[in-house]
Amino acid sequence: MGWRWVRTETMATKKAKQKVKAGNTQEVVAARRKSFVEAYLANGGNATQAAISAGYSEKTAYSAGGRLLKDVEISTQLQQRRAKLAEKYELTTESVIRSLAQAVHFDPRKLYNHDGTLKPIQDLDDDTAAALAGFEVSEDKSQGAVVGYTKKVKWLDKNTAREQAMKHLGLYLEDNKQKSPLEGVSRDTLKLIAEKLSGRK
Repeated sequence: MGWRWVRTETMATKKAKQKVKAGNTQEVVAARRKSFVEAYLANGGNATQAAISAGYSEKTAYSAGGRLLKDVEISTQLQQRRAKLAEKYELTTESVIRSLAQAVHFDPRKLYNHDGTLKPIQDLDDDTAAALAGFEVSEDKSQGAVVGYTKKVKWLDKNTAREQAMKHLGLYLEDNKQKSPLEGVSRDTLKLIAEKLSGRK
């Protein structure tokens, strides 16, 4: 009677032979994570949409986006990319505050000459030009001939600029404290006040 050899495989051997699922190779994962970082920065910080743009399923994009944001490596990449972009486009705290100040202090009188005509845009001072949100010139025609021009000027919203500046300066916090005179008063004290106001001893 002869011997029969039976080939056995260890678990490690089986795992080594298993094919890597499509989309789960290290290269693909790294590419997806990089795409997520770029998409997240491009869309203004929407993690779900960034995950979808990076190739994650729409059904799991919300949880995937949240998970990726908590990842230390992703967080580091986001910080590095933000720093590079800020340096490239000179987005400093000083420049942002200056742009807010230009919008808050914008004076529409600086758009006009002494005779009431609108100044050419190239003649505007830097602060006034920076506060503009739009400048449009259209031709006025009569029987096919140009008889004049209509100029439309739109400037940045002062109220929005004020709110953003107040948030940066922390004025909302101070304002809220002024509106909440009972802030910091204990519950027991408030209860006593309520009892006295209601006539109870």
